[in-house]
Amino acid sequence: MGTSSDHNRWDRSLAKLNVPEVRYKADLDLHDRSQAFSSELLKLALGGIAVVGFLLAHFPEERLDRILNDTAVGVLFSASVVAFALSVASALLQRFYASGSMFHHLHVIKLSLLEDPSAEAEIADHMQTRERKFIQAHSLLKTTAWLLVVAALLISIAFIRMMFLHA
Repeated sequence: MGTSSDHNRWDRSLAKLNVPEVRYKADLDLHDRSQAFSSELLKLALGGIAVVGFLLAHFPEERLDRILNDTAVGVLFSASVVAFALSVASALLQRFYASGSMFHHLHVIKLSLLEDPSAEAEIADHMQTRERKFIQAHSLLKTTAWLLVVAALLISIAFIRMMFLHA
């Protein structure tokens, strides 16, 4: 790892460095598409929570009492809300790690443009951090999607059970 004076010199040099768009445009486009997908999953998860609340608030009271007294339906609705909430948390964490990964990616590009052999250790460190955060972001994106699937299944099973409750 470089010395503190190397970091200060690099920080000043990096701030003034003009990076050609061709060096980062494709990576930034891919990052933006990933963030847009994550955003859609986040909206679906938040919408799922709202749907459960809306439906429970708008059931006729006599039907709602029967539904809420059925333990299985209550557990299924509760579990679906928990799965939706975990999906929201996972989507937000994914966005955090993806942004961190992109920061380190751009930092590597800038350091490599300096063509300073003493920056190699710093580049390697940022590349490792970038890779770790990218893998975390990717795992969280998959987790978000799977939690949405689980939540949808749970709420679907709750509705199917509700259809067969005696009126």
